[in-house]
Amino acid sequence: MQNYLLSSSVGPEELPTLKELSNSEIWRIWSGASRYIHRQLLQKRAVETGVGTFAIVPVHASVEDSEVLTVERPVFIVNKHLRTFHNLECEEPKIPDETPVVQLDFGEIAADTHFRREIVELCVHETLLCFAGALRDNKEVEFSFKGIGILAVRGKVVSMTFFDRCLLKLDTTGNMLKALLEDSSMMRIVAFPGQNDFNRVSRDEVITLPSLVVETPHQPWAPLISLKPSRESAPWGGGSRRVSVLDPVFLARRRVSQASQQSMESDQPKDKEVGQGG
Repeated sequence: MQNYLLSSSVGPEELPTLKELSNSEIWRIWSGASRYIHRQLLQKRAVETGVGTFAIVPVHASVEDSEVLTVERPVFIVNKHLRTFHNLECEEPKIPDETPVVQLDFGEIAADTHFRREIVELCVHETLLCFAGALRDNKEVEFSFKGIGILAVRGKVVSMTFFDRCLLKLDTTGNMLKALLEDSSMMRIVAFPGQNDFNRVSRDEVITLPSLVVETPHQPWAPLISLKPSRESAPWGGGSRRVSVLDPVFLARRRVSQASQQSMESDQPKDKEVGQGG
């Protein structure tokens, strides 16, 4: 994977692919990446993202009557070079030796989201550069993985909280629900604002990824500030993008489907009188 140990700041305005993509398109690509990660975790594979690794590890939960339950919980382990470079504080659980480790499959993510493969790879890479740039500048960051959880960095402390549905689905022991209800330490891993370490603990601005916006905590009336620069119009005045970022096969099928639909509509009688008069 790429090296994300940055010696200088980097923002979306310096990254060509993010400049061309809308926030909606970036979110769709990362939603596809999150679905890919979730599928691999369901198969007990670890996924290396470039800045860290998602994996499933066995842990013990203490419940009522001094009973100890074994559960399988997801974790996010920050890349050790990134952790050392930025002096980050985070948990370092050991991934079981038998766990296979895979990289993000940009081809599979592209097929799922209907974007061109190279656009998916560049979008992921440049978004991670923004994440690394925020770490370099000591910014507070929240990185959302749809259907999985939220990676947060607060004052050099890294925490990864997971949505309860994700925790329950990835655990194959059947003990997760009981562990969450009876072990207070387990509840701290749930992405549930207002109940655990996911709380925003400062009034500093927070960079939220992959949406590329800056948000001010504790001030609901404060507007979101986009990190994305405005697109420049094409020199011939024909729009803001020269080449579509979507997969050409998907575009061709969509055009055929639209043409077929239009043809069917044109063949239908416009009103009842057409059929009566015939």
